[in-house]
Amino acid sequence: MGIAALLGLALPLVMAGGAIAAWRMTRKEAKRDEEPALWRDDSLDDWRRERDAAAETERIARSQAGANPTGEAKEETATKKHQRIGG
Repeated sequence: MGIAALLGLALPLVMAGGAIAAWRMTRKEAKRDEEPALWRDDSLDDWRRERDAAAETERIARSQAGANPTGEAKEETATKKHQRIGG
């Protein structure tokens, strides 16, 4: 009745304890997710708005300048010179 009986009782008890601990941890995580954040970092919001506004005005200026009215990239053919070295 030695080790086999001890393992037969201990293993289910350890597994039950682990299951209870995992269940309590998931409850704490779900509860923490429901709570709203206490603070929010909005120190860069003004800078982002200014950056977006500047980018928008630059985009409008480029479109009005007519540099590339279709917005497509122009393909340029480049000639390659192949030189054979040796005999």
